[in-house]
Parts: sequence; C-alpha cells; structure tokens
Amino acid sequence: MNKYMSLLSLPVIILSGCQTQTQTQTQTQTQTQTQTVQVPQAVFNTKVITIENSQLNQYWSLEQIKPVMLNKRPDWLPRGAGKGEYYITIDSNGNEVSKELISSQPEGWMTQALVNKMPKQQYVPAASNIKRVPVKVKMDFEVKRMN
Repeated sequence: MNKYMSLLSLPVIILSGCQTQTQTQTQTQTQTQTQTVQVPQAVFNTKVITIENSQLNQYWSLEQIKPVMLNKRPDWLPRGAGKGEYYITIDSNGNEVSKELISSQPEGWMTQALVNKMPKQQYVPAASNIKRVPVKVKMDFEVKRMN
C-alpha cells in the first residue's frame, strides 16, 4: 500500500515543481520586460521653435525604418473617416517627445487619448541643422473610407 501511495504522490510532486519553476520564470520574464522599457529623456539644447510643416525637412527628416504590416486596425486609429491636425515636438536628439491634438473632423472623432497612443517617430537632423534645433510643427492627417 505504501508503495502505491509513493508512486501516486511522485507525479504530484514533479508537476508542482514544474509549476513553481514556470511561475518563477514568468515573474523573471515580466521583471526583465519591465526593466527594459525605457522612455528617452527629452533633451533641448536650445529654445523650441515653431515651424511650418513645409519647413520640417530643413531641420529634421523621418528616420527610415522598415515598414511593418499590421494584421488589424491599430487601437489608436478611430473607426470611420475623418481628418485633423496635431502638433509634434521633436527634441535635440530627434525624439518625438509630445503630440497635442488641435482639431478633428468630425468633432470628437480623434481624441487626445488616441493621439497619445500613436507610435512615436524618430528623426535625424538635416545637414543644415548642425545645432540640432528642437522644433514644434503642425501635422495634418486624414483617414478615408476604402470602397
């Protein structure tokens, strides 16, 4: 009888040991992921200047990155068609540090909360921007219905 009880308890001990190890690994992975996410500190070596969208290429150009194909609509993109405007601020390191919604049509279609969820872009200084001047620029966007 004792032989059978020990044989039955052996798999339970082994499985509980595996479960404990899995939980520990999951906790370690979560801690590692939390530690690796860092938001860059905004750096402004001069006063931020406000420029027109047409002037942006004189100061900064969008860093070329490989396009990413999405499987579904991003959660920051509202349903339906609309258009709007927002300001972005680019710091002296080329990091997009903020987005401020100006307006959207129809009213309320795009919100500041959705703008905050939009992916941040990285910029490289133009050849003429030797001092890496931080800028604030108005951006336009439009989402059209596809037929």
